[in-house]
Amino acid sequence: MFRKKKKAKTGPDLTREEMTELVDDNFRLAKRYASAGNVSGMEMSLEIAMEYAQKIGRSFDSREIAEIKLTGFEHGEKALQERAMDLKEAGKLREAQKANDLAVIYGNEAKLLKYTLN
Repeated sequence: MFRKKKKAKTGPDLTREEMTELVDDNFRLAKRYASAGNVSGMEMSLEIAMEYAQKIGRSFDSREIAEIKLTGFEHGEKALQERAMDLKEAGKLREAQKANDLAVIYGNEAKLLKYTLN
């Protein structure tokens, strides 16, 4: 006969206190990553914070999230523009173009967030 497969757990069993700590830590990390211009780190930390916040019935102010993202995209744009210049000077034109293209995307995201915050 056929046996029913058990559902795979998606993560460790955490207590409410551990989830609260995870949310707070990742929210702080998101702010730190945003200030450093590390957009992927910022977005991952925000995603984790919001996922676990939902599990414990906690919500974040959407304006605060948008401000963190704005900081991340603005600083990320600047960092990538600088990286593109360095790569271009080193003769790595293809990588420089990719960095520049991503900087443009980050700049557009920042403009959109500025518009929504006003």
